[in-house]
Amino acid sequence: MTDRPRDPEAMMRRLERMQAEAESMLAKFNELSEQLGADAVEVRSEDGRIRVKLDAEGKVAEIGIDEQAMRMRQSLAPTIMALVQEATATHALKMAQMAQSLVGDKIDVMGLAARDMPDGMRDRARDNLDR
Repeated sequence: MTDRPRDPEAMMRRLERMQAEAESMLAKFNELSEQLGADAVEVRSEDGRIRVKLDAEGKVAEIGIDEQAMRMRQSLAPTIMALVQEATATHALKMAQMAQSLVGDKIDVMGLAARDMPDGMRDRARDNLDR
């Protein structure tokens, strides 16, 4: 059994505080979702001829290839694969950015998300977020 006194009014105040905190967190999440997560992630090849778009859930929604890029068949598949990886990394950092805003400085969410990414990929993903 517990040794704490059972004060119903104190328990009710604590529950009301917890509910207010949860509602505040949900409102902040919805606001951040609209700002950061509602739109898709899109990346382009350096020459701009190939693009990959992920939806808000991080799934490939679109791959765009212009006519000139279609002629470069040997490099097409590796370029698309690299762009899908870059888009996925960008989406991961975008979601980490949103989570970081929710938890504040309690946990380094951005650091956790970026630590296992290769340096070049992490840099390109961060550049994509800044666009």
